[in-house]
Amino acid sequence: MSAFCLLRDSDAYAPLNWDLLADEAARKEWLDLFEKVFAEILHYARQRYGRMAEGRIEDARKQFEATFSALRKDPASASGGKLDLMVLDRLRDDILRENHIDDPFGRLKERENEAALDLYPHIVRELHAMEAEDKWLHLIETVLAGNTFDMGATETMGLGADPRDFLDTIESVKPRPWLIDDSEALLERLAPAPPTPWARAVIFVDNAGTDFVLGVMPFARELALGGTQIVLAANEQPSLNDITVDEVVDMVGAVGAADNDLRALVEVGMFEVVSTGTDLPVLDLSDVSDELNAAAEGADLVVLVGMGRAIETNLDAEFSVDAIRIGLIKNETVARHMGGELFDCVCKYTAVEE
Repeated sequence: MSAFCLLRDSDAYAPLNWDLLADEAARKEWLDLFEKVFAEILHYARQRYGRMAEGRIEDARKQFEATFSALRKDPASASGGKLDLMVLDRLRDDILRENHIDDPFGRLKERENEAALDLYPHIVRELHAMEAEDKWLHLIETVLAGNTFDMGATETMGLGADPRDFLDTIESVKPRPWLIDDSEALLERLAPAPPTPWARAVIFVDNAGTDFVLGVMPFARELALGGTQIVLAANEQPSLNDITVDEVVDMVGAVGAADNDLRALVEVGMFEVVSTGTDLPVLDLSDVSDELNAAAEGADLVVLVGMGRAIETNLDAEFSVDAIRIGLIKNETVARHMGGELFDCVCKYTAVEE
């Protein structure tokens, strides 16, 4: 494990800059949110693991309650002197894993992957009638729409039940200009494609189901059709409903079975799937897998998808190559922190000067 090789300066890199010890109001809101989400996690854990796991689930509940109660009473001591979103995610996931609740959303992810697959051919067919800027803008909007379905945000926990809602969600993406909107500059680079302007892209993926199958894959497919080799980078271990590297491998195969063009791209080596080596819904690029760094060699584009990877962390990270960050703000605290509103969109594009 080492720093991501495409960071401009790994020594200066900081994944996020939000000190919850210094921001009392935000700290309370985040602790409240984590408690609500944890109750939902245990609900899904009961469905997945059954009655035999009730003891482990109750132990996890008590451990979480004690840990977060201590954070409320004396946050500095309870957190070891550092408290941010990454610390909170680590505390929650460590409690789950210590109690052998490794993938409470596993069954839900399987159902949503299958349901999203049924809709995938329709999404791809729509692209055939589009050209140039219209197509690429639509693809960006599909990524934003896919990112709506997230079990880590209380505002969207119930939205993934029926991926057919995805068609309505695309239409309901907020109109431009977005909160952060570099889409015009990005479309200028993409509209002349093919060929696309990048030889190799590393895409950090987010949630399973609609987010990956209907959001990321059509976008990645179009890049690959334009000549860009695609590296799909996913978590090594489960966290919330994030898709894991093994699940990405399975889903690329399943999507390819429904899409001759994608299957052909995979067969000629235009797609590669690697583990980031990470296990949280946020992304610390100072410590990633050697596998990822080997696959990223020669890449000239980084794409970060989702609120956790592209907004809460890495929004201001500097890369040695072009970078695209696409995500939807699904948390009122984050929206307020950024001077925006719930469900605002982020499309940030930074280009390296030639």
